[in-house]
Amino acid sequence: MNSFLFERELFIPSTVEGLEECLCIVKQIGNDFNMDFEKKFCLQTITLESVENAITHGNNNRRELKVRFKIWVTLSEVVIEVEDTGNGFDIKTVPSPICNLNIRKESGRGLYFIKCFSKRFYLVGKGNIIRIYIKR
Repeated sequence: MNSFLFERELFIPSTVEGLEECLCIVKQIGNDFNMDFEKKFCLQTITLESVENAITHGNNNRRELKVRFKIWVTLSEVVIEVEDTGNGFDIKTVPSPICNLNIRKESGRGLYFIKCFSKRFYLVGKGNIIRIYIKR
């Protein structure tokens, strides 16, 4: 098992300010660990999409509900875990945004970006927790 070089957990309100707090942390990680532009972009995009989905879909933009954001860095990867208070979802029900029928729809784009920019990701529990692995 890899040892952690960095670990942080936040409980943020379901607001833009909460999202910005998470983005500040990943920006710091990108700089502190000398990540190249592409890695920083992937890390920031994955954070933006996963936290925004938790705020919007999981917590229905209810600012009093918290989103748990956890991030840790090992020698080989960065792991992000985001948890909301919602009922979760089944990933198989999210339409592919690159399918011709859905190309003009906004739904599914965030998960698509997460899939493209991560090494792998999983839904945990009832589907209200996403754990994302990014190669360092």
